[in-house]
Amino acid sequence: MEAIPVVDELGRLVGRITIDDIVDVIKEEADKDYQLAAGISQDVEADDSILELTKARLPWLVLALFGGFISVKVLGLYEPAMNVHPELFFFTPLIAAMAGNVGVQSSAIIVQGLANNALSGSLLNRLLKELSLSLLNGAILAVLLIIGSYFLLNIDVKTGITVSLALLSVIIMASLIGTFIPIILDKYGVDPALATGPFITTSNDIMGIIIFFTIAKVILGF
Repeated sequence: MEAIPVVDELGRLVGRITIDDIVDVIKEEADKDYQLAAGISQDVEADDSILELTKARLPWLVLALFGGFISVKVLGLYEPAMNVHPELFFFTPLIAAMAGNVGVQSSAIIVQGLANNALSGSLLNRLLKELSLSLLNGAILAVLLIIGSYFLLNIDVKTGITVSLALLSVIIMASLIGTFIPIILDKYGVDPALATGPFITTSNDIMGIIIFFTIAKVILGF
């Protein structure tokens, strides 16, 4: 069937819906979700005016800026560590980047599943599955980090273990947040694609820094 008839309340033909109409709607929804994931709050095109593009992009950039302020403030709380263990600060971008990347990966998969109605099972089961996945990925990456930091960066074993444990913890945290937030947004009628953008990245950056230096303080002391 190439078209579906559209009738009024009296059964009279008033139009039709073609396959092209359906494809256009699907494409429009996909474009909208892609823009939300990139932190663009309005439906815009590349040829739109500078003002329209700015209005669409600026809100999330402002949010990211404030998130950056918070990250700087959080780093300031651990200033004593700079004097005792300055090498920790070289790993801060790595920890923050991994937190953001893992969170975006997890949320993107969940958003795709929600869009396709492909998610099955309870929220608890989904979180447990993501926890298992993050443990496996985190353990592999943590081992690689220990080896790389020792042989390539000449970092002592204790510091390497500290950073690796922090990386594992951050990956688990980011995975669970990336899974949980889109499902909750969808439950309350908010487009879950919103979760794959700067919101997830910024929140995971901040949480990643806190977890990193908390673990470092427990193991290394400062």
